This record gives sequence, C-alpha cells and structure tokens, in this order.
Amino acid sequence: MTATPAAGGPPEPSASGPDPRLVRAALAVALVGAALRVAGGIAPVLEGAERGFASIPLLVVLAVVPVVPACVLVARSRPGAAAAVLLGAAVLAPGAAVADLQLVVDPSVASRPELYLPVDLSLPEPRLGLWSLLAGHVAAISSGLLAFGALRVEWSGSDPLGTEDLGGAVAAWRRRYLLVALPVAVVGACGLLMTPFYSDDVYLLAQNAFEGPGMELVGGVLCALALPVGVVLLVASCREAAVARGALAGLALALAAVGVPPLVAALAMPSLDVGAGSVLAVLGVAGLGLLAALGSDSSGREAGDVSGEGARMPGRRRLEVATGVLAAVTGALAVAGALLPQVQVSGEGPAPQSPARWLLFAAGFVLGVLGLALLVDRLAPVVRPAVSVAWAGVPFTAAAVLDTALTSGYTPSVWSAPGPGGPQLREYLTAESIGSGPGVLWAWLAMVGAVVTACCSVVAGVVEREDLDEGDDVSGAASGVSGVGLRMLTPLTAATVLSVAAFATPMVTAPEYVETGLWSDVGPPTWGLVVAVLTVTGACALAVRSRPSRAAALLAGAACVVGLRAATVPLVGGEIEGSSAGLGLWFSLAATVALAACATIAVLGHRRA
Repeated sequence: MTATPAAGGPPEPSASGPDPRLVRAALAVALVGAALRVAGGIAPVLEGAERGFASIPLLVVLAVVPVVPACVLVARSRPGAAAAVLLGAAVLAPGAAVADLQLVVDPSVASRPELYLPVDLSLPEPRLGLWSLLAGHVAAISSGLLAFGALRVEWSGSDPLGTEDLGGAVAAWRRRYLLVALPVAVVGACGLLMTPFYSDDVYLLAQNAFEGPGMELVGGVLCALALPVGVVLLVASCREAAVARGALAGLALALAAVGVPPLVAALAMPSLDVGAGSVLAVLGVAGLGLLAALGSDSSGREAGDVSGEGARMPGRRRLEVATGVLAAVTGALAVAGALLPQVQVSGEGPAPQSPARWLLFAAGFVLGVLGLALLVDRLAPVVRPAVSVAWAGVPFTAAAVLDTALTSGYTPSVWSAPGPGGPQLREYLTAESIGSGPGVLWAWLAMVGAVVTACCSVVAGVVEREDLDEGDDVSGAASGVSGVGLRMLTPLTAATVLSVAAFATPMVTAPEYVETGLWSDVGPPTWGLVVAVLTVTGACALAVRSRPSRAAALLAGAACVVGLRAATVPLVGGEIEGSSAGLGLWFSLAATVALAACATIAVLGHRRA
C-alpha cells in the first residue's frame, strides 16, 4: 500500500520501495566491474604500449568512485538512492565500450593518451588491460539493468511527465531539477563531441567526434545522446528527490570517467593544449555533481516552497520566451554558417563550398521565424510544439555543411594512401593549405543552439502539461489516445513510413556521385539524418496522444523537417553536375502531404471541440 501524506504535509515515499536483493546484486556486479576497470587501468592495453602520462592513479580513482556512494547509501538503508547511482553510472557505459573498441580495430588513429600514445602507424595486439576494460563496461551495464529492475516497482506508479499531483511539491522539484540538469547535460554532451585537446604530436591526432575514426565516432555520439536523455528519463521517473539526486550523481561520475582523462592529458603532456571539448565536459560533471549534492531534501520540498497555484504557475511564459530567444539566435547562427565560407584555401584558387549551405540557410530561417512567433503571447502555446520538432532541421542540414569542411583536405592520393592511419596522417600534414572557414564555427554553434532550444522547448511543454486545468481541452486528453488521434491514426502511420523512406533513400543521383545515407556511405551527414528521422517519428507517435491544437503544431513542425529533405533536390542537386531527382524526393513529397493532411484533421477536431 502507498502511504498517505498528512494534511498539508509533503508527500511521503511509497511503502513498496526497491527490492533490496536486486540492489545488493547490482552493487555486487558494480564492484566486480570496478575491479575489472581498475585492472584495465593498471595493465597494458596493447602490446608494448606506452601511456602519454602517468594515468594509472587517475584511472583507478575514476573506476572506483562510482561504487563508493552506492556502498554508503546501502549501508545507510537507502536502497533506492543507491540503485539510482548505479543506474546513472551505467548510462554512458555502452558508448564508452564502443569507443574502447577502436583500440581493437585500429589503435593508430585512436586519441586515447591516457591508455596509449602511438609512436608510429603500427597495429599492436590487444592485451589483458583492454579486455579487462571492456569486461568492466559490460559489468557496469549489467549492474545498471539490475538497478533498473530494483527501481521499476517504485517507478511503476509514477507519471514520467510529472502531470500527476499538479498542486503538490513533487511536480515543483522535478521542474527545478529539469530546468537546471538538462542544460548542464547538454553542455556536457556537446563537450563529448568537440575537440578535447589540441596536439603538436603528428601521431596523436586532435579531432572532434565527427573527424575521428568510426568506433570513437559511434561511441562519442552514443554518450552524447545518452547523457541528456538519461537526465530527463531518470529525473522525470523518480518519485523522491533523494533518488533523483542519486541518479544525477551517477551520471556525473559516468561523465567524469569519459571527460576528465582528456583534460588531464592536455594539462600533463607538453605536446597537448586544452581544447573546448574537455572543458565543457568537466563543466557538465561539475554542474550535475553540484545539483546532486545541493538539491532539495528527500521529500522534494525546499524551504519556502508552497503548494497550489503558486508552486506551479510561475515559469511557463518565461520558458516560452527563453525558447523563442534561443530559437531566434540559433536561426541567426545557422544563417551565418550558411553565408560565411566553410572552407578557406591559403593559395589563390577558389575554395569549395558546401552544396548544402542553402539548406542550412532555409532551416535557420524557419527556426528563427518560429522563435520570433514564440515571443508573441497569443501565438506561443500553438507555436511551441512546432519548435520542439523544427529544431531538428538545423543539425540535419548543418551536418551536411560540416562534412564539406571535414573532407575538403582529402585528395585522391590521400584516399588511396596505403596503411592504416595514412589518410588521417596525410590530412593532418596538409591541413595548412586547406582549412576550415568561419562558417564552420557558426554551423557548430547553430547545432549546439538547436539542441539547447529543443531541451528548453521540451521543458516548457512539461510545465505546460503540469499547469493544465482538469477540464481544459478535454477533447485532447493529456493521457491516452484522443478521439482526434484515432481518426488520424491511419494517415499518420502512412506519413511515418513515408518519412522514414524519405530519409533512407537518395535524393539526388548523378554519375560517380554517392549520396551519404542512413546505412550506405556512412559519414557526418548520417548523424543529421538520424536526428531528423528520430525527431519526426517521435512527433508522429506523440501527436496521437496530444490535444488537437498541439498535435497540429507537432505535425506542422515535422512537415517542415521533411520539406527540408525534399528541398535537397532544387537547392543541392543544382550544384552537382548531371544530377537528377532520386526516389527520396517522391517519398518526401508524399510524406509532407500526408503530414499536412494529418495536421488538417487535428485542426478540424480542435474546432469541433
């Protein structure tokens, strides 16, 4: 049974807490994983490998620290918080494991000075330390799954959007945690994707996630995506602030294990300089750690909190204005990234510019206009859901623009360079003649701004749902599939399938031209496609459970993103010799029409209501 709160008092925790046996099992597996990572930090990871600096003490501390608070919490009979620490610490383990696999595939192009400092382009064999590290990651993932099983009983009655108990303190502290933790997590995630250090060593490459080898790219993107998603899901699912703080502490420690070694390497090695990536990652660690240490008490109520209208009404309009300002600024950054040169050549020849720059211009213009509309009080409630989807157009197009800058230094001789690491090394040596232009910086900032805008818009949506009166817009209930959602279910399913096909099939065909796709010729633009596909399909899934007016705005934003995909043919294909429209054009046009039809159904349903 669930404990009933005293009159006027804070909500009490559920009597059916996490299973202590599962918590102890998760802790035991976590201890084994910590021991394996300690062994991996001490033993050589590759045959005859040397480290860039004396990293063993740092790696040992980073391996042990995540299990220490869990042990203390178990000893204090707080199994829920202990399980949350272990679950948070396991969120980044899959991405870290994939990144470590680069040392198995091709260590000559890996940038891991805390484990291996290459001195040539040879391929040393993996040793015990590397296998121990990988086994430690597997143990961390297993511990997180056990912790999730222990917390599932406690979470089974919670509302992940915080729409329950609108007048109480639970929704208030969730809102505060999300408002602070989500932007901090986005900053840390951006740090994981940016260049961690700058190198004067020709064999130790300084590269961001998109410039790095395949396994490091996939691992970095997985970690960057898992961090903010983990913050939202863990905080929104917790019924007690103490459990949420434990999850944030675990996430901070997991981020420290990934982001701190590059910063220490840059400070300890004379051939390296500190990069923005490692600084942002450590700022994310500090922000999440401070929030976990200085948050509210276990009841979820801070001094001065009051329930009722005063606890939930302030902040909604401010969040909408903040989202509008962020969207407008992001749109301006995207326009600047499109208009400024993406590539600069030190000689007199013309520098190649990205054919996708006009797509980025269009994406920035659309997002900027929506951001300005958010500043109008009457338009904000309708426009805000569209911003929650339309932001994906910026990373979708910016990734294609950045690909030009990343590949501009390659020549046919470079691509055919023999031996592992040859292309990256030769590009590094010729980087002085062809380099990135100012448009690259603005495109990067636009991508970061788009993610921050999306996070702010989602939080504004959570607050909006909390602030709904029980009888407001009953035709589109906040929970379950609405009547309008049932009527547009069939065309919306067709729109979803067509949207996926639009992003999965080529838009432009030409002789000797291969377009980067979701699973063919994978490159930096692939990640933009992934973001767009996930955002559009997520909007379609959410639309059937949304109020009609909000569903129409969501689908309008999705139509904008798919429309950008269709605009690839006129805006990009014209700069490719001998180009013609591919199958993706027809899929994207059909998806846009289907999404517009679904939005019309939602608008008509809203008018009937």
